[in-house]
Amino acid sequence: MKLNCSIVEDLLPLYLEELCSEESKSALEEHLRECHSCSEKFARMKNGQIIPHTETSETKPLIQDYAKKVRHHRICAGISIAFICLLAICALTILGLTLLDMRRAANPPIYELEDGVYNLTSAALESTAEELEQYVFYTNTAKISVKVDGNRHFQGTFMLWDKENSGSFIQICEVDEKTSTCTFTGLSASRRYMITCDGLAGANIAVSDGQDNSFLNSLSNVLNELGLYILLPKTSEYLALNASNVPLSRLSRILAASSL
Repeated sequence: MKLNCSIVEDLLPLYLEELCSEESKSALEEHLRECHSCSEKFARMKNGQIIPHTETSETKPLIQDYAKKVRHHRICAGISIAFICLLAICALTILGLTLLDMRRAANPPIYELEDGVYNLTSAALESTAEELEQYVFYTNTAKISVKVDGNRHFQGTFMLWDKENSGSFIQICEVDEKTSTCTFTGLSASRRYMITCDGLAGANIAVSDGQDNSFLNSLSNVLNELGLYILLPKTSEYLALNASNVPLSRLSRILAASSL
């Protein structure tokens, strides 16, 4: 903290009597090393050639102002240090949770399921459009990802059904050669699902649990769970829509075709 000569002159008597704070003492000593006039005045005062004057009504406001500045500086420094420490603790906590999420995603628990149910947690499924509707799927990642072989021109639709609720329609997803992957989200491990498709005859289909083990995805999961979700880069290209977002005419045609 830089001091001017008038403040140094007022602080010299306190400095001689060792009544200054450590911060004021350091600032004053730094000024004395740089200012020849104040240094000489301090030397004469120390040798008794100048009698330190007592505090007057003129010098008192200067000292009070300086004391306020020192207190304000200390308070700001304390708040800054506390804020930085809080940020560091939050960052380390989020980092730890992210690493745990990555580890959990890389080693998911594999449960034994009833016969006829394909466990997407254990392995992805390679199938054709014609055989896809024969499978019943289980996922414990709250999502199912479906990808079409991109080596051909295609445009079609995937539909997700709830197997245990009388085949209730849940979500619909459209794909083409530019967007060959779609992901159904908001699913439950307690349910069993079926997938049908329209307009993809002869296409090769890959079905997985949509698990992404990247750091960014795990970080996004952690922030979402903490209520601090932010937009992060997405590695999958998909367009997942609820049935309510699909034009009624288009949905009716798809459902009619799938029921045949």
